Amino acid sequence: MIKKVDKVFRKRFLPKSGLQRQLIFYIVFIGVVFLTMAVEMNGFLRGEKILGTLNGLVSPDISAELVEHILLKVRVMLGNLLLAIGLVMMLFTKRIMFPLELIIEGTRAMSAGDFSTTLPEQSKDELGELARHINELNANEQELILLTKGMADQIRQTLIEGEDATKIAEAVEIIDELEEALAEFGRSFYQC
Repeated sequence: MIKKVDKVFRKRFLPKSGLQRQLIFYIVFIGVVFLTMAVEMNGFLRGEKILGTLNGLVSPDISAELVEHILLKVRVMLGNLLLAIGLVMMLFTKRIMFPLELIIEGTRAMSAGDFSTTLPEQSKDELGELARHINELNANEQELILLTKGMADQIRQTLIEGEDATKIAEAVEIIDELEEALAEFGRSFYQC
């Protein structure tokens, strides 16, 4: 039972990717910086220079109340800033992670031999461009596989049906065409 709860907890609440873990690290780091700033501001405002100067100008009760009010404002501003930065970072990461996860799933399917998979080319940014190039590569692979199968069938048919002398000559000619097609595929592949 504990293992099942642990598995559910991990699946729901722990980050799934390195980018998400980095985002959490950055948010925690910024939070620590803001906390340090708040502690420094507290020490500065309660210090002899500020509080002592205020005590000389107004009563000690009013100066202490003024310092507390300023500290509250600083804490609220730092908290709001931390919240805003965290929200922006989370939205940005979500915007990157969703298409990236689709690309990863699609390329896994392609590497497993499912060449019917196409990646969605939703965005016009670098991830959309990456998806377009992967789709082009997949289409080229499909074309190469079909070409190779067709040539192999032609060679097989030629060797079965023809005379001995012409069988070999025709098979060599088909192999030469296949080599040229593969070379052309290689040139077009490296131009992308």
